[in-house]
Order: sequence, then structure tokens, then C-alpha cells
Amino acid sequence: MEQAALAISIIAVALSGLIGWRALTLARHANAVPTLVDLFAEHRGAHLSRARRFVYRELSSFDLTKGLDGLPDEAREMVRELGCFYDNLGALVAHGIVDVHAVSGYLGGSIVPVWEAMLPLVEAERATRTVHYDRERWQAYFQNLYLLVKEQPPGDARMHQSLWRLSR
Repeated sequence: MEQAALAISIIAVALSGLIGWRALTLARHANAVPTLVDLFAEHRGAHLSRARRFVYRELSSFDLTKGLDGLPDEAREMVRELGCFYDNLGALVAHGIVDVHAVSGYLGGSIVPVWEAMLPLVEAERATRTVHYDRERWQAYFQNLYLLVKEQPPGDARMHQSLWRLSR
């Protein structure tokens, strides 16, 4: 009789832990959904679309060895804001607030080429920074996001979702 009571107690504790874990996961996703929706909407917006188009088509024609200072004012602001957007998104992913699969599946096709186009500018900008903290921190979350997306490319991220039916 005591063994049956012990077995029931162990099962109850295990089920409680499983239910608690599931509730925590659902709560985390519930908090992440509005954040993702807002970020995806901002990414589709005219301002960041214009910035991505500039990075793809025109950024390489400027002297990127000067960092942001090598760009005209309007271009500098577009590139800075686009980089900050991806850096902020990378921070949310790195800290587990937003899932990398959702980000890679939806935005990975932009993250990779934007980082690769901006890399010379980022390296130059880091070299000129003389602030108290580690100068390598500038755009570090964006760089980490780029590496995560390279590990989990957009097609793979989508294919691993249980509700994805399209081929790559």
C-alpha cells in the first residue's frame, strides 16, 4: 500500500512539474507574440524598407572605412536605424524573449545580406569608438543574430515548424 501511495505521489509531482513547465512556456509565447508582431510590422514599414534598399543597392559605393562618418546624413541615419533595429532584435533573441526560428523564418533573408553589406562599416565604426566600454559591443547583438540565422537558415527554420506545409 505504501508503495502505491509513493508511486502516485511521484506521478503527481511529475505531472505538476510538466503542467507548470507548459504554463510557463505558454506565458512566454503569449508575451512574445505582440513583440514579434510589432517588430515584423516595423520591418515591413516604409522607413526600414528604404534603409534595406539603400544598404543592398548603394552602401558599397561609399567609403565604409570611415564608418558612419563616411555616409551622408540621411544615409547615416537610415543605416544606423536599420542596424539598431537588428541589434535590438538580436538582443531579444539572445535573451530568450523571442524565438530565433520565428525571426530566421520571417526575416532571415534580410538579416544575412544586410549584415554582410554592413560588416566593413561596423568594423570601421568599432575601431573609432573610444567610449569606456568594450567597443566590440557596437552591433554585437546584430552580429550574433547573423550567426544564429546562418546556423538556422530561413528555409530550415520554417521547415522545422509543425504547421509549415510548403517546400523550401
